[in-house]
Amino acid sequence: MKRILSFILLLGAVTLTLQAAGREKKPVEPFDRGIGKSSSVFIPAGTVGAGASFSYNNYSFGNGMNDTGYQMLFSLIQNFQGNLMSFGIAPQVSYFIRDNLAVGARFDYDRSSLGLGNLDLSLSDALSLSVGNFNYLKQSYTGAVTLRNYIPFGQSKRFAMFTELRLTGGYGQSESYKAGFDEVLEEPYKTGTYQDIYQFEVGVVPGISAFVTNEVALEVSVGLLGFNYQKVEQVTNRVERSEMERNGVNFKINLLAINFGLSFYIPTGAHRMKKISE
Repeated sequence: MKRILSFILLLGAVTLTLQAAGREKKPVEPFDRGIGKSSSVFIPAGTVGAGASFSYNNYSFGNGMNDTGYQMLFSLIQNFQGNLMSFGIAPQVSYFIRDNLAVGARFDYDRSSLGLGNLDLSLSDALSLSVGNFNYLKQSYTGAVTLRNYIPFGQSKRFAMFTELRLTGGYGQSESYKAGFDEVLEEPYKTGTYQDIYQFEVGVVPGISAFVTNEVALEVSVGLLGFNYQKVEQVTNRVERSEMERNGVNFKINLLAINFGLSFYIPTGAHRMKKISE
């Protein structure tokens, strides 16, 4: 009896195994978030884009050094007088070769200057330093070829993320000098260093775009990833010459380098809005 029962159980197990093996397995589709399959057109092909970003900062030091807050902050710095100014403008144009994908060009001009009238640094009663009549000036010109892809939020036609690839090259100049009067020679003097700066960079810039009208958008972007190369040729007092080269890769978010811009997008062809005749 036990042998018969064991045989029946074994036969049932073999039957179930054969049935399971004979079942057809349904194909399993890979999981896809659908980011690259969005059917929403944020900016149509044929659109011409143009925009610019602008920045200006001016700081003047030394007007409030008698204030209690300044005295606590600059306890080691005394008789601080100077002026710092920075200015930048970056126009750009683009053309959409297909929906949500644009190629473009960008030009950046940046200028910064520092005029230090006087600075006394007191580390102790026996150690103190004094700097005066020091000036620094730098200006740079850079051009870039860009490729930008937009990813709209869902089916939205007003808000979208974008990723921009930039190929940038540029040239800059800087000079730092100190001017004064030589009491021994009884004549004015000027000593300093002049630099020629050559730079190249490949970078990735993500951002967010929001349309406020049908053709005007506000944009916010920040540099995230880039490979950069820089060469500096330096001359000091028109005699001493030196060169420096550096290159590297950065992967970081610089919150102090967030760019705000205003862009205009003008559709062409069939996408251009036409006035309805009455």
